[in-house]
Amino acid sequence: MNSSEKERRNFFRHPIRVPLKLRLAQNKTNAQSESRDLSLGGLNFSWPKKIAKGTLLEISIPVKDKLFELRGKVVYSREDRQSARFHTGVSFVDFPSAFKARLAEEVLEILEFQKKMSMDLGHEITEEEAASKWIREFASHFPNII
Repeated sequence: MNSSEKERRNFFRHPIRVPLKLRLAQNKTNAQSESRDLSLGGLNFSWPKKIAKGTLLEISIPVKDKLFELRGKVVYSREDRQSARFHTGVSFVDFPSAFKARLAEEVLEILEFQKKMSMDLGHEITEEEAASKWIREFASHFPNII
């Protein structure tokens, strides 16, 4: 990544691996991928083919029994020669998509925090306990969206 790309980023990117369901807006076929990182402004994922800049995507992020549905536009698609796949960056096209992405990200962070706390304490803790502690300790690190 060159310095001009770093300067264009307006939001902190959280490295987070989560399954994605993708659909090109003009195509009704769903495909699977995995996110590489997520921010308030967009997300990055790996794809087997180059996707043209400006292509509209419908993106679903499954978290437990909830499906966060987002809309985004491809801003870049660059080949990674080591994996022979394309790192694809998407910016969210509307406020509801950005908001849903932030909620999905927070839920995923809390679930990971719950696993870590349970391991550290040697017994299972509830999602509610983990969420309460996570909010007290980490919520201020997330950008305000509203």
